[in-house]
Amino acid sequence: MEVLAPAGDLSCLEAALEAGADAVYLGLGELNARRRARNFTPEEFARAVALAHAKGARVYLTLNIDLAERELGEAARVLALAQAAGADAVLVKDPALLLLRPATPKPQFHFSTQTGMTNRADVTAVGGLGAARAVLARELSLREIAAASRIFGVATEVFAQGALCFSMSGRCLMSSWVGGRSGNRGACTSPCRVPWSVEGEPGRTLFSMRDLGCVHRVAELRAAGVRALKIEGRLKTPVWVGKAVGLYRRALAGEDPATLLREAAELGKYTGRELCCGYLDEARDGLTGIAGREPGGGAGESPGAAAPAEAKDYDLSGRLEGGRLECLLAFRGREARWTVSLPPIRREHKAVPFGLLCEALEREPIQGCSRAGGSEVPDVLLPPRLVKSIRDRISVELRLGLKKTDGRIQAELAPLAEAVLVKSPPHESNRRSLGGEPDRARIEAGRLGAFLKKVRPGGVIVEGLTAGTLEAALRAAKGIPLVAALPPVFFDDDIPAVKELLQACQGAGVTVEVNSWGGWRLAREVGVKTESGLGLPVLNSLAAKWLAEAGLSCVALSVEADRIQLEDVSAHCPVAASLVVFGRPPLFTSRVDLSKEGLLGKIVEDRRGVRARCSMEDGLWMFRPVEPFDLRGLRNPKIRVRHLVADLVGSDDPVRDWLGNPGKPGSGRFLFNYDRKLA
Repeated sequence: MEVLAPAGDLSCLEAALEAGADAVYLGLGELNARRRARNFTPEEFARAVALAHAKGARVYLTLNIDLAERELGEAARVLALAQAAGADAVLVKDPALLLLRPATPKPQFHFSTQTGMTNRADVTAVGGLGAARAVLARELSLREIAAASRIFGVATEVFAQGALCFSMSGRCLMSSWVGGRSGNRGACTSPCRVPWSVEGEPGRTLFSMRDLGCVHRVAELRAAGVRALKIEGRLKTPVWVGKAVGLYRRALAGEDPATLLREAAELGKYTGRELCCGYLDEARDGLTGIAGREPGGGAGESPGAAAPAEAKDYDLSGRLEGGRLECLLAFRGREARWTVSLPPIRREHKAVPFGLLCEALEREPIQGCSRAGGSEVPDVLLPPRLVKSIRDRISVELRLGLKKTDGRIQAELAPLAEAVLVKSPPHESNRRSLGGEPDRARIEAGRLGAFLKKVRPGGVIVEGLTAGTLEAALRAAKGIPLVAALPPVFFDDDIPAVKELLQACQGAGVTVEVNSWGGWRLAREVGVKTESGLGLPVLNSLAAKWLAEAGLSCVALSVEADRIQLEDVSAHCPVAASLVVFGRPPLFTSRVDLSKEGLLGKIVEDRRGVRARCSMEDGLWMFRPVEPFDLRGLRNPKIRVRHLVADLVGSDDPVRDWLGNPGKPGSGRFLFNYDRKLA
């Protein structure tokens, strides 16, 4: 059984190897799911592989994000570098990498937890694509882990220690929604850790998960067939990493589980969150509510000491000097000091305490960097204009600190990779430009009949259908093309019902929208016609090409994409595509049991005014925004697709939203990431 350790930098890698890690996982530059980690330059990466191999350990490179069109060349060079340096495996998410793999066949492909491996069908699917390993979703029970681990030819890896996400991995849009920083591209700002209020009540950390600690359950995981135990923590320090690896080495050696669990609790002092076993025991309540670091935790050489200055975190302190505030910023080994005058506070209710500003900077990155700490936080009030001035100065100093070699990879591409990267012309069916009227509606099965009595769209995508309700849906459609959507997340117990629906669709000649690797595999076995939905989002033309070659007749462009990304993929998309131009996408999708919180049907709101309504869909908690995004008032002939979709799921009046006047650009409609850059 493998102990797999995080390596946010070279020091962490050395600590992991010294403690006995069998393998380490790490990232290069920006194309990985932990962009805030220091990560590795190409030169450091080659050295890391050599160091690990000298110790008999393996190295896995993370390339596990949704790739934009302009990142495809860099991704190909990352694969080439991984092969040249002798990396043992690459963790992947984007289907584009499957087309590039023949040019770099030596490293194994491991499907990241970002791909949403929630059932044995998912594991079977990626095994058929040549994956050597599947990193299972954190939300699985021990029983479900055992079922997934029985798939022949595919090793399974599970998270055993570290932070837990409230939302299903690879299915979270909240960070992207609130600020354009996507958790699916390694830029999450952890909006689940901040207080949320319920219907105007005082805010609570409703969605902040406890940390995972399974050191006392290692024997059970081994018996379930798990091949690798993964320690989360590429933002942790060498001391923390070394201690965590040591604990799991001792667990595998058979030391007393209770003793190890007590020692593991010490690792949690960095975050101040209690440990839990996650979902192993199928008890999904009591997992949330603890927000952050204990007072005084993380100092000096404690296991979770603040990250070193080379990381993408900075320290900000303040010191009062008479009527002035001296600010000290430390970042990547350089310091910046500046002094600001403290004017009289005339409107105290609008003033911001310096400490509150520091807390906000921990949650809200500037230049992709977040405050990690500071030695002094004086008790002083700042007027709003001074807060802005300090933020602006921080931005300048961080930008200067980031000015270094950009770490671009110079690896030479094989002719096969060069050929794969040649751009395709757009598919001839993609003729409908942004600004045209939507031709498709997306709606729940229970609301389909009433909706179609009042409007007749060109097609409908229906969520929540079963084999038993398909016939009634077809009668309600009265000839309107109907697509049956499979859920993005389903578990082993749901597979029989999914198969029944697929058989019914095949018999009725109904197209099925697949939203997961397992859904694709099951649909392919039945032989039903398929297209892909937002559960398999497309952000580049190679992903679209691979999905088309896998039998999908239409692909869904990522709902997170910004204007430039949509224009880029549209220009070269070689298959029919759809684009959602209106909707309330699920921002959180969670398996946590929140019934005791009394949230069902209620609205939660954070301090920035982001509001979401809580509902249950397919047995999962969904948090959809109260206010939709709406691109229907825009005009952009560079964005061309086959279908423009109005997603009416979660609407309190689908007919109103379908017929509603989209307004004009700048009319106050929320455009999601269209008018800002997706990070």
